[in-house]
Amino acid sequence: MNGSEQNAQKGDRVIAEERRERILREIVMRGRIEVGDFAARTGLSGMTIRRDLAVLADRGLIRRVHGGAVLPDTAEAPATGVRGIGSSTRPLATIGLIVPDAGYYFPPLIRGASEAALAAGVRLVLGTTNYDPAEETRQLHRLSAGGADATMLVTARPDVVDQELWRAIAAVETPVVLVERAADGAPTSLRIDAVRSDHAFGAELAVDHLAERGHRSVGLLCRETATAPWIAKGHRRAVERRGLASAPVMTTPSPRWGDDSRADVLREFLDACLAEGVRAAVVLPDELAIGLLSVVEERGLRVPEDFSIVAYDDEVASLASVPLTAVDPPRTAVGRRALETALMRLERRDDAPAHRIKLAPSLHVRESS
Repeated sequence: MNGSEQNAQKGDRVIAEERRERILREIVMRGRIEVGDFAARTGLSGMTIRRDLAVLADRGLIRRVHGGAVLPDTAEAPATGVRGIGSSTRPLATIGLIVPDAGYYFPPLIRGASEAALAAGVRLVLGTTNYDPAEETRQLHRLSAGGADATMLVTARPDVVDQELWRAIAAVETPVVLVERAADGAPTSLRIDAVRSDHAFGAELAVDHLAERGHRSVGLLCRETATAPWIAKGHRRAVERRGLASAPVMTTPSPRWGDDSRADVLREFLDACLAEGVRAAVVLPDELAIGLLSVVEERGLRVPEDFSIVAYDDEVASLASVPLTAVDPPRTAVGRRALETALMRLERRDDAPAHRIKLAPSLHVRESS
């Protein structure tokens, strides 16, 4: 046998082992494999799959059953173990995570997903979109083509009914879990799972907290973000439920470098509040709340005696000159639950109903209220 024939045989053995590892991952993840179903999904021939199953059975890694194979009766199915599946070098699955950016709001979410992936023996692959809808679609296709078994998508436009996005999700043919976005508006033919913070409830927490401290009206100031529409909805719901008086509600665009318009907006908002006798506000995000605190103090007013502030996000609220009471979205828990939901979808495919999961924020009470 010459060198080229030996290299060809070696290459064939490598391909066969990669194929058997894929089969073994399928059995570990789903508990069993059906030859016909797996052949239809992968394009492999039934004969090839049965031959690989025989090899894996001879190694004691699986047990043959009619139509396919299962794990051995004496073996459990841990994420890691003697099979070597679920390790950093042989992950149980590869799951993508697409986020608008990797800064400010999203690091805790990424950390939660990473921790859950590590515990499950799953490889996590990160992509960013810089809030570009077209990039969301490109990243979905890139991850799917690159071998991702499922994708978690944190879209930048949670309240937009986006037919292009639904078409992109349908086209990738791998499970997609929406993160920090509702699946409202998605075609009923798509089985889309969604995991998000209940930001409307978070806004209600803030308004209730201020009302319980005697405020009969509560203003709202939000920067234009993906979270703002939900917070506005929760603020309005709490005000109506408690019968509070009307108060200024303002939205400000995200500032550009060197733009000092934020100070003008803060002064305008405070003027409107004081003119209407409003002495409390919910502000998104922390940085804007800290700016409002400075403007309040410039007017010679005391916080919280003369004006109370509740920030939303709790990234840096505790570092303000008067530590700010803040609503803390459960970002780490959202990332963890999203990863677990993606893994569940891979394990159970269409056998499980679509999940619509909302996790409640918490309120951290500090000196500003």
